[in-house]
Formats: sequence, C-alpha cells, structure tokens
Amino acid sequence: MAIIGIDLGTTNSLATQYTSEGVKILRNSSGNALIPSVVGLDDDGNIIVGEVAKERLITHPDLTVAEFKRTMGTDLLYELGKEKYTSQQLSSILLKNIVADAKEIIGEEIEEVIISVPAYFNERMRTATKQAAELAGIKCERLINEPSAAALAYLHKHDWKDGTYMVVDFGGGTLDVSIIDSFDSIMEIIAVAGNNQLGGKDFNEAIYNHFCQTSGMNDENLTAEQQAIIYRMSEATKIALSTNAIANMTVVINEEKYSLTMDNNELIKIAHNVFEKIVDPIRKVLKDSRLSPSDLEAIVLVGGSCKMPTVAAFIEEVTGVKPSTDIDPDTAIAVGAGIFTGIKAKNQDLKDIVMTDICPFSLGVGATDNNKEITMSFIIERNSMLPSSASRDYYAVKDRQTEVNFKIYQGESIIPENNIFLGAMKISCPPTQEKEYVATVRMTYDINGILIVDLTNREKKTISKVILDQHVHLSEKEIEQIKGRLDKLRFNEGKDEEEQLLISKAERIIEETMGFDRERVIDALERFKFIMKNGNTIEKRKAKDFITKLLESYED
Repeated sequence: MAIIGIDLGTTNSLATQYTSEGVKILRNSSGNALIPSVVGLDDDGNIIVGEVAKERLITHPDLTVAEFKRTMGTDLLYELGKEKYTSQQLSSILLKNIVADAKEIIGEEIEEVIISVPAYFNERMRTATKQAAELAGIKCERLINEPSAAALAYLHKHDWKDGTYMVVDFGGGTLDVSIIDSFDSIMEIIAVAGNNQLGGKDFNEAIYNHFCQTSGMNDENLTAEQQAIIYRMSEATKIALSTNAIANMTVVINEEKYSLTMDNNELIKIAHNVFEKIVDPIRKVLKDSRLSPSDLEAIVLVGGSCKMPTVAAFIEEVTGVKPSTDIDPDTAIAVGAGIFTGIKAKNQDLKDIVMTDICPFSLGVGATDNNKEITMSFIIERNSMLPSSASRDYYAVKDRQTEVNFKIYQGESIIPENNIFLGAMKISCPPTQEKEYVATVRMTYDINGILIVDLTNREKKTISKVILDQHVHLSEKEIEQIKGRLDKLRFNEGKDEEEQLLISKAERIIEETMGFDRERVIDALERFKFIMKNGNTIEKRKAKDFITKLLESYED
C-alpha cells in the first residue's frame, strides 16, 4: 500500500511518491508528468481526462470543462453534456484518473493521498477538496499548503539551509505568498496571504481582450469554438513570451487571418492591473510577519506563471531582491507534497524534519458590542500556529438572559456577514443580568483543519461540537448518492489514449488553419482513422509516426 502526493492544480496536476531514492514524479501512460486539469466527454459519451480533453476544448467546448478549481466550494455548476457537476465532483473525476495512473506505475494499491491546496484557501474550499477525494473513493486526511510544499522542495534541494524565505506561488488560477522560517530542520510557517482569483489565466484574458480589440472583434460576434481558438493562441503567446523577446499571434477566423505582434513591454501595459494585484499579498505577508525584504534569505518562485520573466522582474522591482528560480516551478509543489508523504510515513531520511502550519484566516463569533451592534469577535487570529486553541468570555446583553446563541465565522471583516458562516451553537444559562459573565467560547483548530468549539456557561456546563461547513458538507447518504452517480460514468477504458490524443489534436489544428493546410490535415486524419480501424500493428505504428510529425509541424 502506497501513499502519494498530488498537486491538484488549476491548469495542470501531477503526482509524486517518496521512495528510498528520493521523490519520484509519477508520469502517466503517455510519459507526461503534467496532466491538464481538464475533464470532458468523447463522442461516445465516455469520460476523458487530461491531454485528450484539453485538445477538445476548442473543437467541443460544450463537452469539456477546465479551470474548475477556481470555484472549489461554491454552488456553481458546470454543464458536461446532459449532466451538471460541481467543482468538487469534477475534481473527483480528475483525482480518480490520477490515482488509477499512479497505481499502474507503482504496481500497488494507493492507500492515501496528500493533496496540495493554495495557502489562502478558506475552510469551505479545503473541505470541498477533501470531499473531492472522498467522492473518488480516496482517503485524504491531510492537505498541504502549496507554498509549504514548494518550500519543502527548495529546502530539500539546499540541504535544509537555515533562513527565512518568501515563497511566491503563482499558478494558473491562484496566487499565494508565504513567509517560512527554517531552523535546525524545523520549518515554521510565519504568515500567508494570497488571491484565489488571480493567476496565469488573467494574463491569457488580457492578451485575448487586446487581440479582439485590435482586430475589431467581440464575443458577441464569435462562436464558442472561435473564442476557444483565440483563447488558446493567447495562452500560447503568453508562454512564448516566457522564452522569447517577441511573440507573434496568428488566428484564422472565417477564412480570414488576423495577426498580432507583442513583446513583454506591451504585456506589462495591457495587463497592468494583474501586476498591481501581485503587490498586495507580498506587502501583507511582510507586514504580518513584521519583516522587510532584507531579512529574507531568498524569494523562491514556483508555479507556471513565475516562468514569465516579467513576473520575476516585477517581484524584484517591488522587493529589491532578485528571486531564486533554481527549482522547477511546474513540479516543485508536487515534489514537496511527495516529500511530505515521506515525513508522514516517518521515512528514515526525513525523520528529523518537522513542518508546522498556520491558520490562514481568523476564526471567531458574532458578538454584540457597546453600541449594541453585532460585530466580529476574533478568537483565533490568522497566522496562528496549528494546532491552536484560544477562548474568550462573553457577557449578557439583557437582563434575565437565559440563553446565548453564537454564530461562528471565518474571515477578517469586522462585519460578520462579510465572512464565511461556518455554523451556530447555543447554550442555556441561569437568568443573568445585563453585562454579567454568561459564557466562554473556546475554539480548537487542528493540523487537519478540524474545528472544535466548546461553549461553557456560568454553571460550568460545557457543550462541544465539531464545526462542519454545511454549505459544502454532505451527509453519508448524500456522499453515497453522488459516488454512485460518478461511478456510473463510463471512462474511455480500453481505448488507445495516444490515438485519441492525435485525433483530438488534428481536429483542433483543422479549426485553426485554412486552405491547403486544412485540407492536408483533413486528408491525413481520414487516412489515420481508417488505418487505426483496419490496419495491422505495423501499419498503425507507421500511421501514428506520420501524423505525429505532421501535427508537430503545425505546432512550431
């Protein structure tokens, strides 16, 4: 029985395992480490995941869903064919696929997974992530914050060098910034901040909007397929600017070719609001930790968006510190999650490593203040080390009060309703005069994200409750019903994944080209499908080689 780490990303996901030789990145049957976080249906109504599904984002946008991590823990539903799914249900499909691949690679059952989440995920989002694993039939007791995982990867590579580090994790859909202190093999998280709605996707959208504006287009005049083509080329332009000074973007719409040439200076101009949003969490973690950039041993960049030179240059300009980019930003979080599986399994190589975590958001209750207004009464402050336990006393708000009601929230706003409502509790008390002590609220928050609230009245009577966010918490019956529905989904088992990927890629290129190029790919695709259906093993291998080289010529 094995335990694996999973980086469940907005754009890509991947899995790792800690072995006697260190962290092993688990590549799928196609030999790829990064699995696009995309779920879709093929033409027969079978579930497809990863590369094949991503290729169909353009040709079959109504049968494909991506970037669902951004809405984890919300009520938003995604249509996939005739059915609708929440983010956690789609994530469960993705997790099931990742674990199935890992089982094939490792050759044994997967006992447990540790999933990375943005440090700034609130309780609702974290609960939804664990629920995704549960719906997939996978044990997940522990989540690890993505910057913490990245710090593990960095410090492991640098022999656990003592110092204070800032980790900037800028992925496809989220931005996390953490201050982490490493001393004598103990990793302590000092402060976290972030933005769950900021990532590489925002650069794609900035390029998309700029291209449409300069080409005289708008979404109202474009089909879903055409919008998908422009979006994909916008993403390709962003990626090209990571390694080139200039990138050319060309899109064919209704047999007409549109072009745009862009450099990084232009990108900074059109995406200035994205860069401005990067500054806020950097300043916040420095303020919360009471540190300045000069106190840092290094600023470590991870996440796909940190591969953009403009991002690294911007962070250097803001902090005055040249960031470190000596670990792979695409795999660092998964590597750290893999290392953490070794720590959890008490591997001898990691037996001296201790990692602490913190509460990313404050926890408290709504309470009546001196002006008779209900305000947030904070009990566990954000950035408190876990496990954490704290209490506050409360007083009667009227004469002969015989009951106290508490609403429990997570967040930083003084206005309770602006925070996340987690649940409610009440306790009786003997008739109490106004402003006299009536009850104590104790909150205990553990390393696994479990919140226990104890209410004690003036007679020393105590009631306790494990707080489960009812917004995303499901009963056992509901979980079994959803699992039953998901289990009935037909996966494309037994089908040649490489064949499917080549067909999907060819269909996408047909959408993006015209004239001779389009006809050439159409002819090649028809011949390829015929050989895959009727040819022998040698003919199929040659056909795959031929169409692979042809399609690669259109990717340059």
